[in-house]
Amino acid sequence: MNLIRNLKLNCLKNNTYQNIIFFSLMLLPLAFVAGPAVMEFFIFTICLSFIIIIKKEKLIFNINQKVIIILLLYLAIVFTCSFFSITPLVSLKSGIFSFRFIILIFASVYLLNNFQIACRYLLYAYLGIFLFITFDGYIQFIFDKNLLLIPPLVEIKITGMFGDEKKLGSFLSRMVPILIGLLAILSKNKSFITSFLIILISLPLIILTHERITLVFTLMTMVFTIFYFWSSFAQSKKKSALIIFLIILVPILFYSFNVGKLKERVFLTKIQISGGTENGSLVFWSNQHQAFAKTSIEIFKKNKLSGSGIKTFRKSCDQMHLQYIDNCSTHPHNIFFQLLSETGLIGISFYLIALFLTIKELFWFLFYKKKRLPYVFFLLSFFFYFNPFFPSGQFFNNWYMGIGTFPLIFYFYFKMKKRNIF
Repeated sequence: MNLIRNLKLNCLKNNTYQNIIFFSLMLLPLAFVAGPAVMEFFIFTICLSFIIIIKKEKLIFNINQKVIIILLLYLAIVFTCSFFSITPLVSLKSGIFSFRFIILIFASVYLLNNFQIACRYLLYAYLGIFLFITFDGYIQFIFDKNLLLIPPLVEIKITGMFGDEKKLGSFLSRMVPILIGLLAILSKNKSFITSFLIILISLPLIILTHERITLVFTLMTMVFTIFYFWSSFAQSKKKSALIIFLIILVPILFYSFNVGKLKERVFLTKIQISGGTENGSLVFWSNQHQAFAKTSIEIFKKNKLSGSGIKTFRKSCDQMHLQYIDNCSTHPHNIFFQLLSETGLIGISFYLIALFLTIKELFWFLFYKKKRLPYVFFLLSFFFYFNPFFPSGQFFNNWYMGIGTFPLIFYFYFKMKKRNIF
């Protein structure tokens, strides 16, 4: 009750538009589950409220010059690639509208800076949403229907509230590091056990979603969590050993008892990366993914400077008569190859610089104890969207860009707060 009373008192201190941003931000993960239309409504609400605040309060931001340069570069890339695109209006629309996610980050960081207790309420809300979505997924696995009476996708592929879209694993794997980061910052005494319980609760369900890459992401989160809580491991060896044992035991049991046909999936994955034969040569994830990659390179060769244009891979590959089987799709299913083909040297250079800075900070976290700061967990969640190593969704897709850039809100807020930029 005190928590709710304090929330009411703090909300009364804010103006109406700050409260709109706060409650919209609180419900944003639920909007990701509800679908792109609902997500867009909340993002639009946050951005519009922020613009009204800027106009009414005549806000002047103390933004670092590097940030301004990056924003201007981004817009320059969008305009350049759109101008030379084979479909200029389509490219310009996708590129310009993606700028709303940058406004979302600014609006959210502004809110958190002016309503600092908000982070604690966001943690409770996100943890509640995470547990609800996870519980619903297990209900679907056990009873063949979830709380909304939605059956699994293709017998054993658990999708929960996402229905016929295979996004449950993506959602959970990206939320886990965000929750661990918030717990490590806001609830230091409870964060050690709670963080591993979150991994333990979500891991079996992520396996059941059949989204293989999200399982890799979850294991990466586990590694980062072990490194971060290494001193806590040393202090409570029995608890630590039990937690690690249980987490390792889950995939072993699933494989041994073929839960969710895990054995077949492991075998099929091996066949896929071996080019379709058991002892074939390695390919880039599968013959089809490799065909997408080769097609991207061919498109890039024809438009080296600015690429074929944002969201033009389908049109470009349709115009190419190549020997690759199944080389066409809406996108190459890999961010690096998509940006290479659609934005050329201009876009890929910008991407590689941002990727280098991201990987450098993640590397420092793992190998330099002094760099193990909890806000890096938010960067890890962003990396799952930004990485060039695994198959991925459409880079400019509103849902993937929304959930992919969402953790940057907390990364920039806590990083700037640590450096006393505010």
